[in-house]
Amino acid sequence: MKPYLRQERIWKTLCFLFHPLLKRKMHVEAEPLPDISPVFLICNHVTNLDPLLLSLSSPRRLLIYVASENILRNSPLLRRLLYWALSPISRRKGASAVDTCRKIVRTLRSGKSVCLFAEGETTWNGKTGPVKPGTDVLVRASGAPLVTYCFEGGYCTSPRWGRGLRRGKMRGHVTGIYSADQIRAMSDETLRSVIDSGIREDAFLRQHQEHVAYHGKHMMDQAEVLLFLCPQCHRTGTLRGSNRQVSCPCGFSVTFDECMLPSDPSPFPDLCAWDEWQTSAFAEMIAENKVREIHDDQEKLLLFEIQPDNTMHLASQGGISMNRHEMVIGSMHFSLSEVTDIALLQNRKAAFSCQDRYYELQSPSPLCLRKYRLLWQCVTHPADQT
Repeated sequence: MKPYLRQERIWKTLCFLFHPLLKRKMHVEAEPLPDISPVFLICNHVTNLDPLLLSLSSPRRLLIYVASENILRNSPLLRRLLYWALSPISRRKGASAVDTCRKIVRTLRSGKSVCLFAEGETTWNGKTGPVKPGTDVLVRASGAPLVTYCFEGGYCTSPRWGRGLRRGKMRGHVTGIYSADQIRAMSDETLRSVIDSGIREDAFLRQHQEHVAYHGKHMMDQAEVLLFLCPQCHRTGTLRGSNRQVSCPCGFSVTFDECMLPSDPSPFPDLCAWDEWQTSAFAEMIAENKVREIHDDQEKLLLFEIQPDNTMHLASQGGISMNRHEMVIGSMHFSLSEVTDIALLQNRKAAFSCQDRYYELQSPSPLCLRKYRLLWQCVTHPADQT
């Protein structure tokens, strides 16, 4: 059988069946990809539905996605079905990506287009995150044409921390097409700039300019997954989001309008500015030793050790705490100096590596794990926070 023939047939069938529903539900328009094959497609990462949305731009041509291997890990049957039907290239977050890079190059050289979300995770505050180091090296090594693609309006439609969809406007469009010869002629700095600028988006800068209205029942629900530092009392973990409001027991409160911008007097013009302030302020508090420990006393947090064959073994259960020296999850202690990476998965999971072992932390409800990653970063990589 022709390689990927099954996947191509399934792809075209799924696109035919579900694209009308997807367009209507998400209010999205997607510009078609150029008629070049194969291409190395790099796109900004805004929502968990981005692979489905990107398929709107290529309904008749299979795209092989680079996907986090934690997807459907808790459902082995669905996971096997996904890999049988669409053959995504798995990437284990919080671990080495060498094998992933090799698979990407092999797939492109076999004649199939590959899509990579180069930030590695969906945006938290509406701004495109930094492109993963080595992406330019991978593009050059692949020898394939590069296409950059950008989604606008996705953050307000389905923010990473949020609950449900907000109906408004969303658009995807091609921002750059570069042949293999053009890529070879570029310097490393130019190629990195091309990739970065091609997927760059600032949701709230756009909202301040366009004021697009978004409608939903749970506009600010679960905002505490994003916002962990109160600007009034400077306590962590006290903010709560509900309906259109974010508030703290100290009396601080801000209401947001249909454009997801503050309608009350607020210290910040938008969520992105608030997040950038809290990140900087929290890092400064850590540097000045004003943060000695952070914790969440949820007894139902589960810590799994992930085996090489992707089976999961329950290693610990209980609350989580972190100080400048160690992270404690239930009965297990991890020295921060031995934790090589912490990756946040969705809004209730985190993955990390420690002493050549790979772990996944799961919460039964949305939980702000960002403050733990930031504390780890400030302690182990202080130069990156300046």
